[in-house]
Amino acid sequence: MSVNEVKIKPAPVQFELRGTGPPTSRTFVIGDEDHTLGNALRHILINDARVDFAGYCVPHPSEPVVHVRVQTATGNEGAAALTATEAVKEACTTLENQCDFVLEELEKVLPEVREDREWMEQLAAEELQQAAEEEEDEEE
Repeated sequence: MSVNEVKIKPAPVQFELRGTGPPTSRTFVIGDEDHTLGNALRHILINDARVDFAGYCVPHPSEPVVHVRVQTATGNEGAAALTATEAVKEACTTLENQCDFVLEELEKVLPEVREDREWMEQLAAEELQQAAEEEEDEEE
């Protein structure tokens, strides 16, 4: 590791739901994520007419955590309101579908993208395994 490299520790929490008020208003704390996921979810949520507010923040650059705040519209008389949790689940599904679509289109245009993706997935799996082994060594 060079002098200028900073190794960010894993987030202390992978996922936390904050908010004790009505189910239409919640903050989702997502560990080991940053502006990439936060801004993508915010963009999808804000384009949903049933969502009154969506925002995100990264509390500190050295913390690998993103906070996503969601407030949905309250339901009309007799109509059930969309909960903040349901809105985030739908946004995650939409984001996943969009990513899959982009990847499929890239693979059609660039055959080597598939090979690169397989190589990157293998590399990521190896890094995860190495990190797990290092963590086990530290515990011993």
